[in-house]
Amino acid sequence: MNAPNTTITNEIKCSICRADIKHRKMYQTSLKLGVICRMCRQRFSDEDIEMIINMFFAFGGFFGALDRSKFSIEDTILEFAKNLDKEKVDFHSQNIRMWHKVLTHGITPKEFLKELSAFSEQEL
Repeated sequence: MNAPNTTITNEIKCSICRADIKHRKMYQTSLKLGVICRMCRQRFSDEDIEMIINMFFAFGGFFGALDRSKFSIEDTILEFAKNLDKEKVDFHSQNIRMWHKVLTHGITPKEFLKELSAFSEQEL
């Protein structure tokens, strides 16, 4: 047989955080792009799950793939605003990049929106 020498495992991975799913109880998204572990199911709303799955499917990565301690929400917001001012990219693509960056650093949408709200109130 002319196949690569790879090890096949029976472990199912969460489509959001890449944790092994060892329990029979799992959640499958409406788009059927993958399954979600119990922890991610509890952590994220249905809307968040769909957005996150779509984003990781399109751009790669997974929740918490990058070191959270090296991430600044304030810097990300300022970078977003600066790039929009310079008209480097349109709002939609800049917004997607920002969300991907946030999620790959392990920041939930709820956490990010809370910080964004606090930051915007502080700047007013």
